[in-house]
Amino acid sequence: PAISPRARRIAAELGLDWHQIKGSGRTGRIVERDIRAASAKTTSPSGRVRELIAGRLAQSQRETVAVTLTTEADATELVNLRTELKIAQGATAPTFNHLFAKLSAVALGEHPLVNSSWQDGQTHLHSEIHLSIAVDTEDGLLTPVIRNAATKSLDQIATEARDLALRARRRTLNPTAMQGGTFTITNLGIYGIDAFTPVINLPQAAILGLGRIIEKPAVYQGQVVPRALITLSLTFDHRILDGGPAANFLDRVRTFIEDPSLWLEEEH
Repeated sequence: PAISPRARRIAAELGLDWHQIKGSGRTGRIVERDIRAASAKTTSPSGRVRELIAGRLAQSQRETVAVTLTTEADATELVNLRTELKIAQGATAPTFNHLFAKLSAVALGEHPLVNSSWQDGQTHLHSEIHLSIAVDTEDGLLTPVIRNAATKSLDQIATEARDLALRARRRTLNPTAMQGGTFTITNLGIYGIDAFTPVINLPQAAILGLGRIIEKPAVYQGQVVPRALITLSLTFDHRILDGGPAANFLDRVRTFIEDPSLWLEEEH
């Protein structure tokens, strides 16, 4: 079929095969509006979400001065806590993700610079802690927000996080539920990943990546014994944070993982 030069160029940009498209131009010529209409029909909702995610990731890589710090934490006591909660609460017990969300909120309260963003060429400190929790869906990675996480109990965080994740996977999440986050947590440990480099969720200052919890030989109280270890990866924007403050925050998270009693006291 005949096609206008502009329509041919746009079809190439969109990766669209135009040969079977019916043209609406003079004498059946394919014009731009035909290409646009055909593209809209072939682009799935997940494809559009993927495009938005790709754009934001590329923007983050272009605009941030990203640095990643890693450390290993002994999560044995956290595993014991999770076991106790499962015995006491059954299926409604908080997951490891919920435990990490709660302890991270407490750590952010102690390190407010990490709970900030880059806006209009300067650092903006947030008075509230709004945690973005990465959720893997069929449409891509979404980050619904637990608002005012520092004021909520572990059980409240668990209930809200479950509801947000369920709505994200059912595609019933309101777009406003993914806006306003001040810090992001992403967990690839559930896929058997030990360590990775998370990408900053603009305009936030940092993102915490969680690896899998795995039992390994470790030196504990002078003896080599099996311990549950986890690798933590903190990517931060060096425009906002220097290495020292970022390292101090990550070390505090490590301490909270190794001794949950330090932040469980916040529950009472």
